[in-house]
Amino acid sequence: MRIGLEAERANLPDPTGVEHYASELIRNLASLDTKNEYNLYFRTQPLEKFKHLPNNFRLRLIPFPKFWTQTRLAFELLLHPVDVFMLPIQALPFIHPKNSVITVHDIAYEFFPEAFPKFMLFYLKLTTRFGVRAAKKIIAVSESTKNDIVKQYHIDPKKITVVHLGVGEGYKPLPYEQVQPVLDNFGLSFKKYILFIGTMQPRKNLVRLMEAYISLRQKHHLEEKLVICGRRGWLWEPILKKIKEVNLSDAIKFLDYVDDADLPALYNGASLLTLPALYEGFGLPPLEAMACGTPVVVSNISSLPEVVGDAGVLVDPNSVNSIAEGLLRVLIDKNLQNEMSKKGIEQAKKFTWSATARKTLEVLESLK
Repeated sequence: MRIGLEAERANLPDPTGVEHYASELIRNLASLDTKNEYNLYFRTQPLEKFKHLPNNFRLRLIPFPKFWTQTRLAFELLLHPVDVFMLPIQALPFIHPKNSVITVHDIAYEFFPEAFPKFMLFYLKLTTRFGVRAAKKIIAVSESTKNDIVKQYHIDPKKITVVHLGVGEGYKPLPYEQVQPVLDNFGLSFKKYILFIGTMQPRKNLVRLMEAYISLRQKHHLEEKLVICGRRGWLWEPILKKIKEVNLSDAIKFLDYVDDADLPALYNGASLLTLPALYEGFGLPPLEAMACGTPVVVSNISSLPEVVGDAGVLVDPNSVNSIAEGLLRVLIDKNLQNEMSKKGIEQAKKFTWSATARKTLEVLESLK
């Protein structure tokens, strides 16, 4: 079977969640599948890691300046058909092979339209509504996302397969001696900070997180810093404005994007990781933190309870008090920290990239 894969999402040098997924999917399919033929489509020159794939993987570089997916990639698939085409996001080309598979990571724009720029909102709604109807199969990264698709777009649940994301092998408990040298580069001390990792945008709920943190500093003389690690997304200005307003620049540290190689140490060095998001399609940071044995405090809505199971503390993301209480509960209770660490490591073992690739391959081969 000839399988076409849009690989440009996996080709970014500084990947975030969706790009990590696309890259790990290709890497693990290459380890798993030696019988099917794969065409990987790139808009830009493939990174070095793609040049050492097995012989059944063929790289196709097809440059084009704008609207590459909808124009140049669509034309390529018409000229050189494949048996199955997979896109690791939901923006399926309007002209596409009959056997097309898309992955839907979330539909946050349907629930928080005010948090997206107008053109981005229009594009996401248009392509997703088309994609979920036109694709032969849909992969959803969580049961929560699947339920959202069914309710919002009235799609037959049988068309959707839930394939969870995974956690990389590098995310594991590390000793102080290995962690602190990395933390030194960021001006941090071992187990003396609360960690947030994610793109700075409204649905990540950073303003309420900072209000909860400020409350804890004032009432309980909290020693731990709050470390916000992630790129600036859309509508990030109010978040930075809040940091300046509270005059706690010494206690709230903004790291911007951090290289993948440093993330395991950042997770290991944190007292806890928190993600009190208003909506998440999956939530990789809590999973990666749990794999490192770091306690997690996350929202009690959308996909996050599904990911952390009984290993995390769940809070109401709409309540500053609930977020503050969840953080404090973990910070002051060493026994709870140890229990959460053990449970988190076991919970994270349920999510592997090899399982993601295997279940995805089952979906692709079902269209033979």
